[in-house]
Amino acid sequence: MKNNDKKLIAVAGILFLLVVIVRVIPLLKESYNEDLQEIEFLEQRIARMRSLIEEAPFIKDDEAARREEVAALASWTFTGQDPNLIGTSVQRQLRQAVEEAGVLPRSYNTPRIAEAEGWLLITQEMDFVIEQNAILQFLDLLENSRPRLHVTEFSINRNRRQYTGSITVTGFSKKSFGG
Repeated sequence: MKNNDKKLIAVAGILFLLVVIVRVIPLLKESYNEDLQEIEFLEQRIARMRSLIEEAPFIKDDEAARREEVAALASWTFTGQDPNLIGTSVQRQLRQAVEEAGVLPRSYNTPRIAEAEGWLLITQEMDFVIEQNAILQFLDLLENSRPRLHVTEFSINRNRRQYTGSITVTGFSKKSFGG
């Protein structure tokens, strides 16, 4: 080997070392750091999946409870989108409770209908005559009615041998429940 060849090989070796130091080592270091980040991300994901696996029975129970709650709340509302038909349903529900409790209605007012944020509120007022022993039965019938009638006002007075009173009930309808 000649002296020029040795110098050329030495320069090539130095250039190779410079390329390795300047380009290859930073690329390897960057790749190593990316791999570390990927490993950390996967470890976090594994931990999250393990916690979800541990919580799965509780999540299923919570979901079932929420579905039951939504179904119960939906059963409290009147269905439909026509306010007049819903008002008629509220009147029918109130009349049914009146008949079952033995209440003597004196007058029914026209239902008032209001709308707020997709909800219909139907308010029905009624004046009545009632026996003392039927008061709690009447209120229980209203409380346990499905769809539910919420008592918003109730007053009762005693006149001689009978009790007279007035009641205001409200029924709700969510348009998304309607048919």
